[in-house]
Amino acid sequence: MRGRDFSLPFFFHIRCPLSYTRRYAMTNEQKQAICSMRESGVAIPAISAQLGLSINTIKSFCKRHGIHSSNQSHKNILFCLQCHTKISQPPHRKAKKFCSNKCRQLWWAENTALIPRDSQIERICPVCKTPFLSYKSKNRIYCSRTCYGKSKEVYHDHK
Repeated sequence: MRGRDFSLPFFFHIRCPLSYTRRYAMTNEQKQAICSMRESGVAIPAISAQLGLSINTIKSFCKRHGIHSSNQSHKNILFCLQCHTKISQPPHRKAKKFCSNKCRQLWWAENTALIPRDSQIERICPVCKTPFLSYKSKNRIYCSRTCYGKSKEVYHDHK
């Protein structure tokens, strides 16, 4: 039996170099530079070119640590119209105006004048002859449930 070579297979050196952690680990100076550059509004590709790091490395670092550019951080945070607490906005969604349903209901109850009225038409109640507003798509005839009830009483009395 000939002498065997007990060295590691060739693919081990390609996939797992001994200096893997040292080659891709960011230094504290690089981390601080990324934080300060993003806060001042520098784009990720520019940071990558300046520090010699991968764009994806910088993106994942920023995402993990919640670092946004100064102009992005103010776009994604709004305040509740009712209680004025901060609301974090989910990306690619309609902007939230309220932090909860309770705040939304309270605000609309106080600000009924801001409800858009252009989609409503004026109708006249056949029972009490008073004008009322109704949405165009609704088949509303009476101004209230009371008038509706009165119309049914009249209908039943004539039978």
